[in-house]
Amino acid sequence: MRPALVATLILFSLSGCSSGPIAVGPSQTNAPSGRAYHRRPPGDGLGGPALIAIDQLSGDLIYWSIKDGPSSTPVVLTGYLGTFDSNALVADGDVVIVASLKPAEIIKYNVRSKTETTVADPFGPPFHVAVDKSGAVYAVSRHKIGVFPKNSAQPYEIGCRALQAHQLVSVAIDDENDVFVAAGYRHGTEIVELPAGSPSGCVKLGVRPPSNFGGIGIDPKTDDLIVVDNPGLLCEYEGRLTIYPKPYAKATAETHDFNANICAGGFRLDANSKHIYISDETIDESYPLIDVRSYPSASGNASYVDYAGYTGGFTLLPSTLPN
Repeated sequence: MRPALVATLILFSLSGCSSGPIAVGPSQTNAPSGRAYHRRPPGDGLGGPALIAIDQLSGDLIYWSIKDGPSSTPVVLTGYLGTFDSNALVADGDVVIVASLKPAEIIKYNVRSKTETTVADPFGPPFHVAVDKSGAVYAVSRHKIGVFPKNSAQPYEIGCRALQAHQLVSVAIDDENDVFVAAGYRHGTEIVELPAGSPSGCVKLGVRPPSNFGGIGIDPKTDDLIVVDNPGLLCEYEGRLTIYPKPYAKATAETHDFNANICAGGFRLDANSKHIYISDETIDESYPLIDVRSYPSASGNASYVDYAGYTGGFTLLPSTLPN
């Protein structure tokens, strides 16, 4: 691991954890009203691997160069994309995909051609997004899962009985196009699998129920299911990383503590599944952070931060599909 990754620098956002079934993570919060925006100079384009986020004050895409290591000085990638309100980004090749809550739509920005396209989300404001190997985008709104096939303007809905009437908060796709959804129930959060996206065989997984849920994802190199949560009534145990190899049994789970400042939220892996980037916030809860740790060990202690704005969703370029 590079020396930069053991420095204690800062980045991404999260509001305080909820004691209810679903925790509100850094990538699920809006910028506080009255926060001043300090305009940054534009960058000169991506020169290599980058951490990309949306600034919820300006609506700009901003980025940090990975080769330069964690820092508090991102630069501008784009101007206003048409939304200030996005909790989730994901990448597919040169395309950054933005889940816009207001307006409810999927925004795609190609960093190479510098072109932008949008598709309205007819299923509601998308909280979280994932991309399968074909480039199809899966977006979860409060009670629905929308699928947006690549190069098509005709999204469709998938679902199953186990998800009906429950609040959906996060989605992930594996190498076989199995869909994993984190759903809030009265007693807490559970993970539901839709094999190949079909309602047939839809089942709640027998994994440990997340406590103060943060996020789910799939390691594209192994198909392992990754769950981030924050055990304890008020996230006393801040940032637990649990990795479930197939068939996702408690007995074979591997657990690590990555020592978040407050409550850990959504996350993304880098293209080689060597590092994990996790939403967090400064200890005084003033600014979002993006923590970076080695994966799967969760070792290291470094973060990215933007003191000039207020970061929302984030992703990495390059990334590996499914993402």
